Parts: sequence; structure tokens; C-alpha cells
Amino acid sequence: MGKLDGKVAIVTGGTGALGRAFSRALAGEGAKIVATGRDEARGKETVRLVRKAGGDAIFIQHDVTQADDWARVIDETIDHYGRLDTLMNNAGDAVLKPIDVLTLEDLQYLMRLNFEGPFLGMKLAIPRMTEGGAIINITVLTAIVGNANSTAYSAAKGSLGHLTRALASDCARAGNNVRVNAIVPGVLFEGGVVSPGATRVHGGPDGARRFQEMIAAKTPLGRIGEPEDAAAAAVYLASDEARHVTGMEFVVDGGRIAGGN
Repeated sequence: MGKLDGKVAIVTGGTGALGRAFSRALAGEGAKIVATGRDEARGKETVRLVRKAGGDAIFIQHDVTQADDWARVIDETIDHYGRLDTLMNNAGDAVLKPIDVLTLEDLQYLMRLNFEGPFLGMKLAIPRMTEGGAIINITVLTAIVGNANSTAYSAAKGSLGHLTRALASDCARAGNNVRVNAIVPGVLFEGGVVSPGATRVHGGPDGARRFQEMIAAKTPLGRIGEPEDAAAAAVYLASDEARHVTGMEFVVDGGRIAGGN
């Protein structure tokens, strides 16, 4: 028996390494997975990997910034699987620039994708979680501690962290049995390999390698994390083991906050 037998989870950003790890971990505990994203080929690969491991998954193309897309994804999820229990707001992006070159368009893009998208998903999903459920938002360590060149990204993800706590209170008062939590990953690279996204954000392979080395040196546990490290926290938060946990931000960072980094 899995911890999530009979449950159905939407995982946005299911086309990337972190979303894929979430999908595989939740499916490994019995959840049926709806992986969403823009890249159909990568989404289908996520579904293939979940099914190869014995899980059940489908992929739906999805632009999280569009309310109509959210309504369609939720409808298709319930039509296909009959219910919705978990929403993982994992889709997101980063733009890292000093404020003198950061544009209003950069800020608006990050707010739309990292804050407004999850807001739309939660607003539309909660009324459809008829037996209660779990919402898991993915924020970022720099939303808590701040970081150079991360003003807009930190602001967008920090807003999502505050929304997590406020919505947890709303749901508790409404008595709808929906819990709202967040996972705050540190730097996570699959197999220790710098991701294409990190390479883009940090100015190419050399910049990404320097970033990786700097983070590893600042991490008390001495290594870059893996997507599976955050996925283990997602399984817990989606399960009934976390039935008394809401409004929390679970930091999975190898001890960087504890070590003052």
C-alpha cells in the first residue's frame, strides 16, 4: 500500500527535472499524475518514465498564466481520473539581473509565472477538491534570505510564500480540509549535472559551474541537492501523514539557512 493510493495530483512544470521528480515520487506512492507544461515532447517523456515504473500518468499542455487553461486542465483531470486531491504549483522561471538593468517587463513576467499562475490554480482547484486535499507551492531559498541580482525573482517567489500562509488560514477557517504548504528547495541538480536552465540564468556553462561550486562550498552538508530530495518532502505533504500540517514552508537546502548562507 502506498501513502497516496487513490489520490490524484496535478504537477505543473512536469516537463522539467524537478517536476519529473515530483511526478515519479508521488506516483511511486500510488498517486495518479497529471503532468502539465508547454513542451509536449518532454511532458510525454515524464509520462513514459512514470508508467515504466508502474505508475499512472497523463500529460496536458498548459500555460499556467491563463485562467482558461487552468479551468481546462482541472476539468480534464476530473473527467479522466474522477477527482483531484493534490495541486503542485511547480512551474516557474528566474531572471537574475542587478536592479539597474532589471526591467518592469522582467518583473511582470516573473510575477505572472511565479505568483499569478499559482494563484489562479489554487483559486480554481480548491472548489473542486470535494474530499479535501493538499496544495504544495514551490518557492525558492532567496525568497527567504535574499540574494544579489535576485530582487524580482525573490519578490515573486516571496509573494507566493506569503500567499501560502494566508491561504492556509483561509482554508482552515472555511473548513474545506484543504492544506496549503510550500517547499523551499536549495539548489537541486539532477545527478549533480548543471541544468540547462541554470546554464541560461548564470550566463553559460562556465558561469553555471562557478555557481555550482560556490553553492556546494556554502552548503553544510557539502553537496548540491538532487530533485529527489525535494520530492520526498512532497510525498509527505501530499499524504495523510501531514494531516495536521498547513501554512508551512519546508526548507530543503542542505543546511544553508542553518549555516547562515
